[in-house]
Amino acid sequence: MHAQAHPEDLPGTFVTEIGQGRVEYFMTFCDNRPAPARRTRLYMDCDFRIEAGSNPELSKLLTEHRHPLAQLSALSNLTVRESQVNASEELVIRFDDDVIFTILNQTAGDDPHSYAEWRLTSWQDM
Repeated sequence: MHAQAHPEDLPGTFVTEIGQGRVEYFMTFCDNRPAPARRTRLYMDCDFRIEAGSNPELSKLLTEHRHPLAQLSALSNLTVRESQVNASEELVIRFDDDVIFTILNQTAGDDPHSYAEWRLTSWQDM
């Protein structure tokens, strides 16, 4: 049986995959442990915000590309430094270069039928 992943488990992991299922966007995080490495997936059926921090290339990408997948792809290979749920139940993830990814508790701007929720899966061995 695999343990449920929690936001406080994410520091030290890095983003290995970005995608879109039938309904939700997702991000996969890997902890890259020596034996065995584990991964968890974050599903998002809600809106989000990315703050570029001190990363000028990311800032340019976020300005030029408004599609959610294009924006999420900018987080590929970044390492999580902090992860917590704030008082508004939003998931806030701080990456390298002070990049901040906030998953908002509101419906996705491009999908009025979204449920305004996010969830992490159980850890899976790779």
